[in-house]
Amino acid sequence: MNKTTNLPILKCEALAKTYAEGKLNVEVLRELNFTVNSGEMIGIIGPSGSGKSTLLHLLGGLDKPTSGSVKIMDVDINTISEKEKGKLRNKYLGFVYQFHHLLPEFTALENVCMPLLIGDVSPEEAKIKAKDILEKVGLA
Repeated sequence: MNKTTNLPILKCEALAKTYAEGKLNVEVLRELNFTVNSGEMIGIIGPSGSGKSTLLHLLGGLDKPTSGSVKIMDVDINTISEKEKGKLRNKYLGFVYQFHHLLPEFTALENVCMPLLIGDVSPEEAKIKAKDILEKVGLA
């Protein structure tokens, strides 16, 4: 059995984010802990201003936490280079944002194929995987 099979895909440990606005500190996330295992799909929901976008930015390594850690395949993403973060995101994470960020000159299928092609998946395999992904979320 492959050693990585037992690893969580994504793990947050004591994740916290506080923004400083002058003398005011705005605590957005406090001591967040969760794990996402292979094959699981999660949704992040909540009212406007509840920290959803902040959490996604931390999970994707686009922002650094005030404290705690985010691990992708047991690698703390705040200890590696931007290039390494990009490789991990491409291989193990997928985000569907509230407001889509699709490239308008491409079809939905082509937009979903993009990260697969960047990850060195063949065009034929990328198309098969992208169709499957679109079917799973009801966008086939």
